[in-house]
Amino acid sequence: MLTVEKILKFRVLDNAILISLFILEIIVSFGLGLSIFNIIFSLYQNYPNLKQMIESLINNTLSIFIMIEIIKSINDYIALKRVRISVIIDISIIILLRELVIGLYQHNISTEFSILLIGIIFLLVIMRVITLKYSPNKYKLEV
Repeated sequence: MLTVEKILKFRVLDNAILISLFILEIIVSFGLGLSIFNIIFSLYQNYPNLKQMIESLINNTLSIFIMIEIIKSINDYIALKRVRISVIIDISIIILLRELVIGLYQHNISTEFSILLIGIIFLLVIMRVITLKYSPNKYKLEV
């Protein structure tokens, strides 16, 4: 049986979690704005050297996609009160793709490691398709 104390504790805990996530979302959003500013500043700083400009653009842009997905997962948790596995898989895929692209662009990744990353990304994509098919909310594929 629920007592008044348990209900109050739950509401206080629930509100504390929501406030913490809101503060975290503000911090990550501020970091997103700083990353956009960092892209512009690094392009200006590396202006004559095209290779460094492209390298910093690729690295910072892929980092921005990761932050966008993290903000999306925080918003989903605030709205749905649960973490969707599909969003976590999306974040994992983007992080691995970022490491693969940066490693291939900088030529400092071994063939074995790149094959391993591609295999893990392939498994995560399969998991993502499964989560779309068997989702409790019956998400539809957007074309």
